[in-house]
Amino acid sequence: MNKLSNGRENMSKEQLMGVCDQLEQELVGAQAVNKAYKKHLEQVIEYHSVEKYRSIVQKNREVAATAPQ
Repeated sequence: MNKLSNGRENMSKEQLMGVCDQLEQELVGAQAVNKAYKKHLEQVIEYHSVEKYRSIVQKNREVAATAPQ
């Protein structure tokens, strides 16, 4: 990676700064999307964990209700 790719070696300092600014904006946007997806994934995992817990509790209650005392 010693050489700049896509013909950027012939760009002026201002042009390179513009490219850097554009890439930084794209990065910020990608990070925002990543954060939103991560939050959603955490919510889905939590929901499924709670639903699995409820399912197990319900099964245990049914077993306890049918078990001889």
